[in-house]
Amino acid sequence: MHIVIGGAANGKRKFVREMMSSEARWFGDEKPLVLRELSELSAEQPAVICSVEQWMATRLEDEEKAIREFLNALAGKSITLIITDIGRGIVPMDAQERALRDACGRLNQHLMKVAIEVTRVWYGIPQKLK
Repeated sequence: MHIVIGGAANGKRKFVREMMSSEARWFGDEKPLVLRELSELSAEQPAVICSVEQWMATRLEDEEKAIREFLNALAGKSITLIITDIGRGIVPMDAQERALRDACGRLNQHLMKVAIEVTRVWYGIPQKLK
């Protein structure tokens, strides 16, 4: 798994589009991410997953289960994840937004641990972290 992380509008999608082949399937880009759709992917089929934060926002009632389901859905697949770093900056005043920020941070820790490669894109400049 390759993770591309960075702030909003920092060029993550452009970076991924330039590095991926045209046969890569995209999930969560034009419509909400549905994990069961990943089950139709073969291990060799390249796929890009984005909008993980929006998916996680719908799973806050059982964060640990959501993390397990997400990791299981990715296992054995050729995945590139695009993650928007929402953990920096001002802490949200709204309790639900804080819960989402914290849940995404915990999910991202699990993802970073199992990722083979991690690239941070900062204003269009990619930096290899792992």
